[in-house]
Amino acid sequence: MILRLFDNPTVLIIASIVMVMALIFHNIAQAWMASRLGDATPRYQGFLAFDPKTHLEPMGVLFLFLLGFGWTRQVPVNSRNYAGRGRREALVWYTGPLAYLLVATISYAVAFSFILAGSGDLASAFAVAGDVAILHAVINLFPVYPLDGARAALAWGDRSVRQFVQQLAQFGILGFIVIFMLLSFTGVTGAIMSFFRNLIIGGLSAIVRAFGG
Repeated sequence: MILRLFDNPTVLIIASIVMVMALIFHNIAQAWMASRLGDATPRYQGFLAFDPKTHLEPMGVLFLFLLGFGWTRQVPVNSRNYAGRGRREALVWYTGPLAYLLVATISYAVAFSFILAGSGDLASAFAVAGDVAILHAVINLFPVYPLDGARAALAWGDRSVRQFVQQLAQFGILGFIVIFMLLSFTGVTGAIMSFFRNLIIGGLSAIVRAFGG
């Protein structure tokens, strides 16, 4: 996805930088939530610091450029530190998709500002970053490893849910790629992305109209 932008270096570079930073922010947000819920494990292992070596997974970054979707190193947690039958731990994992939606919102807001300023390439760069961030939020909701949705399902799901996730996990990275492509080609991913994109852009447009008179 990002590779298609090689004909526009400005858009490619800016969108890539934003998304690599978004991957790191995803982990920091999860580590922060874990700490808020009483699990200091991520903090002790350095996941609250903005250190690319701690957060980035080389294969995940490679796939970011090849498919437009990447992943990070897993934030370490201790399940015994969470009460509520794993629901609090699940909240830690679901903080990841929320972090990507926040990045998307900020990216679209910056794109709006550059549109108003007449900077087309910069507006396109941040709009692309917003789209890729939404893609990451949507994909991470599905219960497939190495995604947040799978870890959340293992934390709060019943026996049948955990068995389903574990069966999918047996296929490893190949299973992830197949499901990723299947969801993309069937339009499921695109439909959910459109919902979030329209929601965010609609909200931003309303704010612009309200403050712009």
